[in-house]
Amino acid sequence: MISKLQKLFHFFDIHLKISTAGRPFQNAEAETDPYKIPTKHNMRMALYWLVQGCQPGDSLVFHYSGHGSRQRNYNGDEVDGYDETLCPLDFETQGMIVDDEINASIVRPLPHGVRLHAIIDACHSGTVLDLPFLCRMDR
Repeated sequence: MISKLQKLFHFFDIHLKISTAGRPFQNAEAETDPYKIPTKHNMRMALYWLVQGCQPGDSLVFHYSGHGSRQRNYNGDEVDGYDETLCPLDFETQGMIVDDEINASIVRPLPHGVRLHAIIDACHSGTVLDLPFLCRMDR
């Protein structure tokens, strides 16, 4: 994914923020750099980093491959009664990142004219951005 963003869309290293869980194919720096470990704090900071300083005409890419889940919704904004979540490495102690927070951090702050491309490979990710749209596949 990184090489495609760089080759096809001319993203530079300074435009990319990468978190890894220390997979064997990653380099040693990725495994030991505490800012690249996908903890809840680091993932939140990466979400905020993504939208900082964006301007009309910018194209942002949010890519997440990892665990997703859902938890009971307590504010009544979910039709099915559940919030979709992303599961950071430390979710058992720090909690999951809820769709409401994702929307508040990378969707709502976008100025008019900024495009956000979200590629999310996780369970329960269909509405993890909490967008006000409904896709009907039967049409």
